[in-house]
Amino acid sequence: MTSSHDDYDDKPSWSEIDKKRDKSAHVSQDQTESRPKSPKKEWAQKMYMKEIENLFKGKKASKEHGVALNTIHERAGTKKFNTAVKKYIKEYGLPDDWSTLFLLLDYKDIKIVRQVIERLMSMAPEEPLSIQEGFKSKLNILSMTAADDDLREAAEEALEEL
Repeated sequence: MTSSHDDYDDKPSWSEIDKKRDKSAHVSQDQTESRPKSPKKEWAQKMYMKEIENLFKGKKASKEHGVALNTIHERAGTKKFNTAVKKYIKEYGLPDDWSTLFLLLDYKDIKIVRQVIERLMSMAPEEPLSIQEGFKSKLNILSMTAADDDLREAAEEALEEL
C-alpha cells in the first residue's frame, strides 16, 4: 500500500515554483534596470546641480564674474591687462581655471605671480601632458627673462619640481 504522502512528492515545493517564476520570460531579469530618464527630468536635475554648485562658489558664480574673467582674456597682451587683472583679483581673488591663471603669469605684481605659480604647480598633475609642457616652457622663459630675482628664482624652483 502506498502512503498518503506519496502524492505530495510529485508536486514541486514553493521554492521550486519561485525559482521557475524568476526564470520566466515575463519577469524582468535585471532588477536594477530602471526606466530611462526623460530629457525634461535630466535637464531639471542638471539645473538643480548647477544651482547647488553655484551656492558654493559664492561671488564667482555671478554674471559679473564671467564678464571680469572674459575681460582678462580679451586684454591679455595689451596695456589694459594689468588693470583688468588688478580689478579682478581685488573683487574675486585668484581665478580657479588653468587658462586664466596661465595668463596671470604675465602680471606685473610679483607677489601675485608667485601665488599663481604655486596654484598652477598644484593643478599641473591633473592637466594633459601638452599643457604641462606649455607650463614648463613658460616657466623656462620666466626663469631667463624675469627682471625680478625673486620671480626668476620661483620659476627655477618650479621647473625643478616638475
